[in-house]
Amino acid sequence: MRFLICVIITGVFLLTSSVQAAMTSSHFELRFDSINSGGTDNSTSTNYKLYDTLGEQATGPSTSTNYSLLAGYRQSDDYRPFLSLIVSAQENNTQVPYTALSTSTKTVTVTLATSFATGTFIGVVENLGLHQKTIIGKIESINGLVLTVDKWDGQVDQISTNPQGGDDYVYRMEAFSGVFGRLEANVGKTTLSRTEVGTNSATGYTVYMQSDGYLRGSTTTHIMDVADGEVSMDSEEYGARVYGTLATSTGMDFAVTSTLREIQTSTTTATDDRVAIVYKINIMPYTPASNYLQKVRYLLTANF
Repeated sequence: MRFLICVIITGVFLLTSSVQAAMTSSHFELRFDSINSGGTDNSTSTNYKLYDTLGEQATGPSTSTNYSLLAGYRQSDDYRPFLSLIVSAQENNTQVPYTALSTSTKTVTVTLATSFATGTFIGVVENLGLHQKTIIGKIESINGLVLTVDKWDGQVDQISTNPQGGDDYVYRMEAFSGVFGRLEANVGKTTLSRTEVGTNSATGYTVYMQSDGYLRGSTTTHIMDVADGEVSMDSEEYGARVYGTLATSTGMDFAVTSTLREIQTSTTTATDDRVAIVYKINIMPYTPASNYLQKVRYLLTANF
């Protein structure tokens, strides 16, 4: 028996983006204009930053039945570009079986609800293992043993609504590290992560992932990257697969390497865009016993 632990350390990156300009030409853009008597775009001190305008009149919001107006140069500051990426992983010690699932009413019935709270994420796994089905959601309400989420993402059209295998579980997903735990030869294991993206970039965004090298133990040992598109129980392999309507690099298990890999993209603004990432591993009797570690970074950029 071999004791191997894999920790996936996730990151959050915030980057600025561009927004749709009010007036443009081939070489310039004018986001908003106003005639005033003074001001500056960037006044700073040790503890403060100030964007100021002097001489404006009748500023502020105005509305009618069919129109809305933000009068004044600084009114547009509320719409400064932003990007937000949140990543979290399953917490193994919160594993509980579930007895019923509905993708239409967005509910899952668990055998014990004490580990869950509204506003937190959960992952649902059917037939736990290298070929598991996975969906994720954010809990909106808890009624006894019934958890209701805001929406399901992942393998929504493939997961069964009638679990029967005895290896169907729900996990809280608020951890910053993904842990495989103890591994045994020819017994594949998984750990689940998820993303959530928000941005007002009119042209959308792209999410990438990148590791710091092999999943490695001592200075001379590492787990082999998957090379044939599927982590299986007949060889030593490690990789990941992405699921969701906005997921890219889909349809195969891929190696998690130091080369940037696109895993999620959209061509419009976002508030809670999500994908599920399943990390997979299998070891063989000849795999050296060690504690194995890999750091994985997630990068979010705006589309230009």
